[in-house]
Amino acid sequence: MSLLAVDMLRVRHRAVTVVDGVSFTLAAGESLGLVGESGSGKSQTALALLGLLPATAAVGGSIRFDGRELIGAGRAQLDRLRGSRVAMVFQDPMSSLNPYLRIGVQMAEVLEQHRGSARSAAFREAARMLDAVRIANPARCLTQYPHELSGGMRQRVLIAMALLAQPELLIADEPTTALDVTVQAEVLAVLDDLRRDLRLALLLITHDLGVVSGHCERMAVMYAGRIVESGPTVAVLALPAHPYTAALLASRPHLVGPRPGRLPSIAGQPPDPARRPPGCAFAPRCRQVVAACLELAPILRSESGRACACHVVEGASGSAGHATDRNFA
Repeated sequence: MSLLAVDMLRVRHRAVTVVDGVSFTLAAGESLGLVGESGSGKSQTALALLGLLPATAAVGGSIRFDGRELIGAGRAQLDRLRGSRVAMVFQDPMSSLNPYLRIGVQMAEVLEQHRGSARSAAFREAARMLDAVRIANPARCLTQYPHELSGGMRQRVLIAMALLAQPELLIADEPTTALDVTVQAEVLAVLDDLRRDLRLALLLITHDLGVVSGHCERMAVMYAGRIVESGPTVAVLALPAHPYTAALLASRPHLVGPRPGRLPSIAGQPPDPARRPPGCAFAPRCRQVVAACLELAPILRSESGRACACHVVEGASGSAGHATDRNFA
């Protein structure tokens, strides 16, 4: 049984659908990268998993963690889960950490709340976890305020705080966006080591395909609130099936070969969720568009561990695969 099973997840804010039928699974110790441009619904999906959306949001479908349904769960049940068995690292550590409290107090609170630890024991464990995420002087760090730390150190503190209660699933929402490439590599290496040591499942949300290629076994590409392609990371990056995935890959800068006069980009902008076009949402920006793309939204079809929602791919492959509203690649 999968540790996390998301089936036909839908999120609406008032009358606007921002996540539309997203499905995926995640096993214990596995890593899944959720990729897409800003506004594709990645963060909304992550917040829905932990019940962190505002009360005005309407959430449908199914989110099962270790066999238990989370949609409709009461606050007490979610509070026992959040920070204990499932933890989340947000993109901006400065807004996630309390500027008025020292790091040690904020970290100790996790163990006091979820494990009933005494303050002294919680501080010792916090220092041990800071050492695990390669903070040079854990004891000193515990006495500091967030503004006294660098961006990379703050991000490591957030990771350490998230892992203090030894959760089974870590959701990392753009954890390295604001970091330079050297610090980014160090933080991701820490995540890899901890995931291997703790057999931690990781849902990594990012727009950086390079991060996914080096740190996720599987990946799912989102566009306009839907998953348009998924499968093993190596296979998807080597031979993308969906035009959007191929366009994302073509937009990456390359360090080898001749320098292009202009970096390739995807023309246009993602659609406004309130004004989603009929048919395929990517059609207005797609260079391979056919008549069916403008009239009918493509169904996510899966075959041999790969899934893709594209009329062009479907037409090229004939009737191979089977129509499904799910994505269990």
